[in-house]
Amino acid sequence: MRKILFGISLAAATLFASNQYEVGIAGGRTNVTNSPMKNYNLLNLRIGKYLPKNHILRFELEKSTKVLDDNGLSRALLNVEKDFKSKNKITPYAFLGVGYQWVKGDYDNNIVADLGLGAKYMLNENLNLFGELRGLRDFGNNDNHFSGLLGLAYEFGETSKPAPVVKPQPKDSDNDGVVDSKDKCPNTPAGVKVDTNGCPIDSDKDGVADYLDKCPNTPADVKVDVNGCPLDSDKDGVADYLDKCPNTPAGVKVDVNGCPLDSDKDGVADYLDKCPNTPKGFKVDKNGCAITYNFQINFDNNSAKIKPQYIEKIQKFAEFLKAHPEVKAEIQGYTDNKGNYNYNVALSKRRAKAVYEALIKLGVEKDRLTFVGYGPNNPVASNDTAEGRAKNRRVVAKIFY
Repeated sequence: MRKILFGISLAAATLFASNQYEVGIAGGRTNVTNSPMKNYNLLNLRIGKYLPKNHILRFELEKSTKVLDDNGLSRALLNVEKDFKSKNKITPYAFLGVGYQWVKGDYDNNIVADLGLGAKYMLNENLNLFGELRGLRDFGNNDNHFSGLLGLAYEFGETSKPAPVVKPQPKDSDNDGVVDSKDKCPNTPAGVKVDTNGCPIDSDKDGVADYLDKCPNTPADVKVDVNGCPLDSDKDGVADYLDKCPNTPAGVKVDVNGCPLDSDKDGVADYLDKCPNTPKGFKVDKNGCAITYNFQINFDNNSAKIKPQYIEKIQKFAEFLKAHPEVKAEIQGYTDNKGNYNYNVALSKRRAKAVYEALIKLGVEKDRLTFVGYGPNNPVASNDTAEGRAKNRRVVAKIFY
C-alpha cells in the first residue's frame, strides 16, 4: 500500500512541476451495486495540473460522509482529463484513472479504476462550476460505484503558451472584407456592402447593386434600366410590367394601368376624342362623336304611348341637343318581324313620332328633328327569340353634324 501511495505522489509531484493548476471541491452521491455496501454521500477534493493538448492530470481525495450512512470509506485517485474546448462557456470533458480505496469494517481495501464524463461552466476567467458522472470499479471486492458530483474549481498560475506566429495577412485591395484571391468584384467602392464573393449586394436581384439602385424592391424578373428602375418604354409614368396599354404616344395622360384617359367613357381616348363629354348611352364613331342614341323605350302591344318611366331617357337626349346646337337628329322607329309588314312600318312611325313630339315639348327646335318608321328593317338582334325581338322593338336617334 505504501508503495502505491508513494508512486501516486511521485507522479503527481513530477507533473505538477509546471505553472498552471486548478483546485476544486465537490459533493455527490454514490450508488453501489453488486455489494452489501450501502449507498453513500461523497466529498471530493482535487488538484489538477494542465498538460498539453487540453489535458489535465488530477489528484483527488474522497471521503464518504455521515449525512445518511457512513461506510468509513476513503479513496485516492489519479485521473487524466481530456477537455473538448468549445466557443461558448460550456466545456465538456472525459476522464479515466486509477487509485486506492480504504474501507472500515469487514470490507477489503483495494485498487480501483474509474472513468466518466463531465462538463464545466465558466463563471469567470478563473472559476468554473462543474458536474460529473462517474463509474468506479473495486476489483478486490468485485463491486461497482456509480457517482454524480457537482462542484467548483479554481484555476491559477500562468498559461505557458508559445509566442504567436504572425502570418502575413491576405491582401484585400478594395478593403471590402473579401481577400483578393476570392474577390470576384475587385475595386468595389469604399463603404459598399458586399456578399461572400466580394460583389456589391443586389437585394432585389435586378442586376443593379443596392448602392446604385434608385428603385429597390423591384419584383422578380422585371427588366430595369441602369438605375435599377423598371423600364417604361412609352414614358407615360407606368412601368412596362404594369402597363396594359404600351406604346402610348408621348405626352398623353394615362390612368394607373398606363392607358390613355377616356373621361366620358365612350371608348375613345381623350387625346383622340373630337367630341368630349359625350353622355353615357350614346354610340360614338372613331372620333368619339355620337352617331346614335337608343331611348330603350318599351311600348305596350299595338301602342305608341310613352310610359312615364321613359321620359328621363328622352330628357337626357334633349339636353344633349341643347348642348350641341350643331347637331340634328332623325328619330327612327323599329319593330320586330311579327305581324303584317305594312302595319309594323306604320306602328314604328307612330312611335318615332311620339318621341319626336316629346322632344319638341322639351324645348328642342322643330327644324332640327325628323322622324321615320322602318318597321322590321335593320334588326339588331335575332327575331327567333323573345329577347332578340324585344331588342328590335326600339326607338333610336340617328345624329347628324
